[in-house]
Amino acid sequence: KVERVGADFSLSEKNKLHYQEKLKIGRAAAALIENGDTIILDSGTTTMEINNNLPHIGSLTVITNALNIANKLVEHEHVNVIVPGGFLRKNSLSLVGTTAEESFKNYFCDKLFLAVDGFNTTFGLSTPNVEEAHLNRVMISIAKQVIVVTDSSKFHKRSFAFIAPISAVDIVVTDSGIPDEDKKRLETAGIKVIIA
Repeated sequence: KVERVGADFSLSEKNKLHYQEKLKIGRAAAALIENGDTIILDSGTTTMEINNNLPHIGSLTVITNALNIANKLVEHEHVNVIVPGGFLRKNSLSLVGTTAEESFKNYFCDKLFLAVDGFNTTFGLSTPNVEEAHLNRVMISIAKQVIVVTDSSKFHKRSFAFIAPISAVDIVVTDSGIPDEDKKRLETAGIKVIIA
């Protein structure tokens, strides 16, 4: 069965896919967070694993459009949480739309942890939802460092809505299944690849 470009799976469906890889990626990505950072955690199952592995550091501010991530962040006393307004996408438990975009434009952050549905090293990053793509572009524009967290099944895939070219990315955290040609293409472009 061929997966369609516009396929938009729910969080519960995505949670079942490549779970062990996402656990490792979440741990490796969380290790990049430093004391005093202001970070964005994009919505997604892999970014939830970052959330589950947050380091116990003195101070951290997290901006997220994901309600499930924000809800889990309440457990961390040392974390300041900012949640934008917006339209709730029930499929992903994420806030999107003009209100969310305008809210994000009021901030700057050290690191963006971006989850994607498609990562084609020639054509760029993509997601099935146009509003999420717009919001992801705003997130990229306010981040000092863009870190894409994705399991290797997303490589060579293109989803419906274009987010950004690979030139927008600083670091990719993935698993050992990344195709060699994609790893080489990323590294040639000056992008650090971390294998979890």
